[in-house]
Amino acid sequence: MSVSRLVVNRPVLFTILFVVLTGLGLFFYADLPVEMMPDVEYPMITVITTYTGAAPESVEKTITKPIEEALTSVTGVKELTSISSEGRSRVMLEFDFGTNLDTATNDIRDKLDRVKRNLPDDADTPLIRIFNSSSAPIMRIMVRGDRDLGELRYLSENKIEDRISQVDGVGDVSTYGGQQKTVQVELSQNRLDAYGITIAAIESALSRQNMELGGGDIESETKKYLVRTTGEFRNVEEIADTVVATCGGVDVKLSDLGEVFMGYKDKTSIASVNGIPGVYLSIQRATGANIVKVADGIYKKIEELKDYLPSDISLVIIRDNSNEIRDTLRELKTTLLQGLGLVVLVLFVFLKSLKSTVIISVSLPVAVLITIFAMYLCGFTLNMMSMTGLILGLGMILDASIVVLENVYQHLDKGESGKEAVINGSHEMIAAIIASTMTTVVVFLPFVFYKNQLDMIGQIMTDVIFTIIISVSVSLFVAIFLVPVLATKYFPVRNKVQKSDKISLIDRLRNSYRRGVQRAIKHRYIVIVLIIACFCGGIYMLTKTRIIFMPGMTSSNVALSVTLSPGTKLEDTEKFMLGLEDIVKKEVQDAGLKISGIESV
Repeated sequence: MSVSRLVVNRPVLFTILFVVLTGLGLFFYADLPVEMMPDVEYPMITVITTYTGAAPESVEKTITKPIEEALTSVTGVKELTSISSEGRSRVMLEFDFGTNLDTATNDIRDKLDRVKRNLPDDADTPLIRIFNSSSAPIMRIMVRGDRDLGELRYLSENKIEDRISQVDGVGDVSTYGGQQKTVQVELSQNRLDAYGITIAAIESALSRQNMELGGGDIESETKKYLVRTTGEFRNVEEIADTVVATCGGVDVKLSDLGEVFMGYKDKTSIASVNGIPGVYLSIQRATGANIVKVADGIYKKIEELKDYLPSDISLVIIRDNSNEIRDTLRELKTTLLQGLGLVVLVLFVFLKSLKSTVIISVSLPVAVLITIFAMYLCGFTLNMMSMTGLILGLGMILDASIVVLENVYQHLDKGESGKEAVINGSHEMIAAIIASTMTTVVVFLPFVFYKNQLDMIGQIMTDVIFTIIISVSVSLFVAIFLVPVLATKYFPVRNKVQKSDKISLIDRLRNSYRRGVQRAIKHRYIVIVLIIACFCGGIYMLTKTRIIFMPGMTSSNVALSVTLSPGTKLEDTEKFMLGLEDIVKKEVQDAGLKISGIESV
């Protein structure tokens, strides 16, 4: 029994199959991750080590050099670079595109475990970070209130960050701006000299007494008790009353040597909004999370925080990347729907049959939804590139169905019954449409095999290529298994009504085409010369065409990065950036929120 006869004789089975697949497409469409561009995983791993208070030369000698020597033997490293700055070391390892970064990360972690014992005791544990496009912030929220910047930062770090981190899909929340509270100790040099105490001795005494240790356990006849020594400082007064030395049999407290009070850490960075220093939250999404859904969840959480935070504290969204994504995808969806409408109109004009148009019109959205379901299973996201691939594949989706349907009408014209015409017409075209689909798929096979050699372009174009491959494969499935069912069970086809007394527009186009082909054959040498001339002209114009990585995109946001000479004071950097803001205010009249991030390096 042929496939076409099996399909026609089991219409309910295949109808249920396509209803289920279409329903799955609708269901998973809502869960399909949405973003502007595909996730691009740069083949670069950074090792960051913090060594507070160390000079750049010391960081390079004691941290950067040992780590570099250990990581040079990592498999697949293309280039290794490093940056040593005050209190921080960064070692960047670049790999070839296509490298398994998970395996590389494990290799790096093993190398770091061996070199840790050679690093200074005061240095923090090296951190390994892999950068990809999903690590960019998706939203920034300003914390505003009638309080000083220190209190605003405290509220942000201790009350707001944890709540926003609870939103499904949020990967990381960081606070910028303001000042961090810290206990400050101002010692008198005269008192230190009088008691003969050094700063190192004071630091050692505080470290010994600010700890919490387990003391084992005590067992009685009926119970067992755990013993714990609680020695951590709980407030500033306990720190001030700490005995740091004994001179002449007299205990010397820290308060005897100076003042102890709650202050703020020295500024190393400044964040301002519209020229006013402030505090804002930077939010990153988790890898693979739907940006639009994450943003919606954050909006809901902000509404909940209004009842939780003090009345004078408000949260203002100063940047939301999901808005740009919503606008772009909305335009693409509108384009897709317009394309669907035009396709249906063109089909009706050329097929001259309402039933044929309805059959194709039903199969088209079914194919699109099944394609979306397949994209979800393959791990693709709904972005500008995959939507472009879906739009490009829109025309190809219809080709196989139209070919099958037109061949069915050829058999109807021969006098066959509707059912036999559908079976014979679709069966005859199976080999042809499979060959046609495979030729389209084969065109993209070199890209699949050499994707890693194309570097970043290979990653960006993956969504377009595979969306087209999936869509044309689904169109073949629809043409073989859905169109015959629609043409026999739900929209039975009949012979087209021929009107011999009137020449249609299609007939005129056919006649014009026939005359054009006859003239081209008659003057074939001239046609060949024109084709060669056009081909050579195309090659020449290709050499003159400007080639760029990505086309220009209109954005409502403009970012300006300024690097001053090393050693520039933070105050001078702030003054320079405020001057730039004044220039922006004068030159760009309709500029909105202007965020400045100033960091001392």
